[in-house]
Amino acid sequence: MPSKRTKDISRSLKGSLAGKQLFYILLFSVLITFIGTSFNVFIEYRKDMRLVDDQFNQIKEGHLESLSGSLWQLDDLQIKTHLTDMLNMRDLVYLEIRERGEVLFSAGRLKSGEQWVKKGFDMFFTHGGQERHIGVLDVYASLEGVYQRLFERLFVILVTQALQTFLVAMFILAVLHQLVTRHITAIARYAKEMKPQELDIRLELPHRKPDPETPDEIDELVMALNQMRQRIRHDIERRQAIENELARNRSLLDETQKLTKIGGWEYQVKNGQTRWTNQLYEIHGVDVDPSMDHVAVSLSCYGEKDKPLVKRAFDQCVTEGRPYSHDFEITTCRGEHKWVRITGRPVLEENKVVRVLGNMMEITDVVKAEEARKRFLKTLMTVLDSVDAIICVSDMDTFEILFMNKAMTESFGDGLTGQEYYALFMNGREKDGILGTYPKVGTLDTTGALVWESRNSAGGSCYINYERPIQWVDGRRVRFHHATDITQIKKLEEDLRQSHKMEAIGILAGGIAHDFNNILSSVLGYTELALDDVSSGSRVEGHLKEVFKAGTRAVDLVRQILTFARQADGEMKPLCVKPIVNEALKLLRSSIPTTIKINHVLESDSQVMGDATQLHQILMNLCTNASYAMDDEGGVLDVRLFDTVLGYGGTPAPASLASGNYLTLRVSDTGCGISPEVMPLIFEPFFTTKDPGEGTGMGLAMVHGIVKQHGGEIKVENNTPRGTVFTIYLPITEEGVVPKASPLEEEVLPTGGERVLVVDDEPSIANMIGQILGRLGYNSVIRTSSVEALELFQSGPEHFDLVITDMTMPEMTGDTLAAEMIRIRPDVPVILCTGYSTKVTEETMKNIGVKAYTFKPIVKKELAQIVRKVLDEAEARPV
Repeated sequence: MPSKRTKDISRSLKGSLAGKQLFYILLFSVLITFIGTSFNVFIEYRKDMRLVDDQFNQIKEGHLESLSGSLWQLDDLQIKTHLTDMLNMRDLVYLEIRERGEVLFSAGRLKSGEQWVKKGFDMFFTHGGQERHIGVLDVYASLEGVYQRLFERLFVILVTQALQTFLVAMFILAVLHQLVTRHITAIARYAKEMKPQELDIRLELPHRKPDPETPDEIDELVMALNQMRQRIRHDIERRQAIENELARNRSLLDETQKLTKIGGWEYQVKNGQTRWTNQLYEIHGVDVDPSMDHVAVSLSCYGEKDKPLVKRAFDQCVTEGRPYSHDFEITTCRGEHKWVRITGRPVLEENKVVRVLGNMMEITDVVKAEEARKRFLKTLMTVLDSVDAIICVSDMDTFEILFMNKAMTESFGDGLTGQEYYALFMNGREKDGILGTYPKVGTLDTTGALVWESRNSAGGSCYINYERPIQWVDGRRVRFHHATDITQIKKLEEDLRQSHKMEAIGILAGGIAHDFNNILSSVLGYTELALDDVSSGSRVEGHLKEVFKAGTRAVDLVRQILTFARQADGEMKPLCVKPIVNEALKLLRSSIPTTIKINHVLESDSQVMGDATQLHQILMNLCTNASYAMDDEGGVLDVRLFDTVLGYGGTPAPASLASGNYLTLRVSDTGCGISPEVMPLIFEPFFTTKDPGEGTGMGLAMVHGIVKQHGGEIKVENNTPRGTVFTIYLPITEEGVVPKASPLEEEVLPTGGERVLVVDDEPSIANMIGQILGRLGYNSVIRTSSVEALELFQSGPEHFDLVITDMTMPEMTGDTLAAEMIRIRPDVPVILCTGYSTKVTEETMKNIGVKAYTFKPIVKKELAQIVRKVLDEAEARPV
């Protein structure tokens, strides 16, 4: 066993790695020995030099003071004794005492060529309290002894250091052999002897058990070699599989060429030989024959016009290296007509064409599909151009228009393809952001499309826009945009919003009208009572009549407020507008500045269904606003009244009006006009451009409400060159005009003697009605509480011939009170009065059983007529 290990070590040392190890270990040993020896010699030298310094210090501490005393006393014997004692020290060879450069005493001697170290000591002696310098003691120490001792120890140090280093190096060499070298030798032998058929044999090192948890470098090398062995084995197996797969692919390629109808060919430039694949023979309609003239057979299949093109393309590819690809129709050798795509590509070597590779693909089906696609696209474009909506496609990122239909071209003009559609449609939403990260402006519908509204700044049309991402014909994601013109819908929405605003104002107006009618009831009623009590023709009677007229105008004003609020219908009847306009212009002439000239042309005598007071108010408001616009510089106020045919090929009818005959009232001025920013707001309630205190903002809003109530339409536009034009259309009626009677006309009023129960929570109104009824001969009983009135009626329902009750009362409303009384006595006639209520309609009163209803304020004439009428109808009703 030892001899075998020795042989292994010897064999390993003969290898290159072993030799390198031995060389570097010996080199390392020499270097370490040199460094270690030098370091130890330096230490010994320093140690001896410290001993020399100790001798110098011993002289300074033990001899210098006594020697200085002897020198002061000039005791030669004692001086020599001291010097001799100091010379007995190991390394001191010479001492001398000098004063001012003169040697006074000396001991020992200096040898020629001897190396020494000198140190001088100043000698002082204290005499009479004063320290005196009396000389210098120079001490010489020889270095020969130091060098001798170092040389004596050098050999020992060198041998010891070399032996230690050599032993360590040999140990390292043995360890390397044990741990590395022998295993590397085994690995090399395994790799050298490894054969392909033995790739399943794993590499395992002798006398070594690997640790799988903490492998060292040798273990990792062994594992790497085993993994490489397996990879080589797998690569060999994969190569065999690839070769088998290539054989199958060759077969599959032939089948694929048959399925795809693609045949390949190769032309050798040097010898002019041509090779075809089997499928290429099939495309040409010939049997496989490598010996045939392939070029001649192929050219014979092309038409006479195509042969020169094919030959020229092939020649340019051979001579100039220019690839080509063309589509042609051929007639095969079997007489079949086919479309083919021929392709040729040169193969270069040293910038010279050596061969040409190409293929021929039958594309008959593709050509037919392309023709079908073109027919489909033509049909699709016909459909898209027939759609009455804008359709376009734009780039996802740049918004560049890629496609647009006929409707978009007609709306925005030609030449937009390639431009941004952002300026056309995107002013209703932000430009930043792509689909999938939608901007905040715009909403997503249930299909995922982005929806927003926009306005065409050029034509003013409004659009509802739908946008969603689609895949374009080139595969990229684009924006599909669909826009529908909603200008008319927006106009109708605006009208609806205006209607809602008027309805909101109407709620407020209704409350005001109710309270104001109650006040007017007292004013007019007590005025009529006072007129009955004063002498005819007196001054007081005249004053009271003026009060009554003012109250009557106030009644008309309340009616206008309710009409404006669409809460009450004015007294609509056939009337001629021309006299109303004349009367209004007479009033205006005295109220507007003389710097404003009034021109009027009243051509129409047509009648409309309307309320004279409301129509009067329309003209007054429009003319007043025109006067205000011309107040600073003056101008011309022009009023025209004429008939117009809307629709039927004449003047276009507004969206809210049907075609027909209309009376047109046009009021224009030469004032400052209306700015575009203010134009959309002029019919808003409480909107005004006047200074505070000069206007309420209700004038034009009221005009708008009255016109709508009359079934008409109002338009406004800026005049040319300046000013504003208001145009009102009112439908013409063919009914006759009913003359209006004055409330104060003298006529005989109907009277009676029946007993009437009057119920109103306002004591002044209840007492006023009671007094009027009393003067008409009736016996009235007054109650200001509906609950008390019901209790009174329940105690004796047969005692009353008629009940007159207010509608709005605390605790119990008038309709509830009437229903309870009719339940108690079904034949009792009831008259319901109200200042204003949405509940009071003919249908609701009929359902309750109320015989009549009227609105406040009630004048004496109306009260007398309605009471007598209800009582007479009750008497005529069979029991």
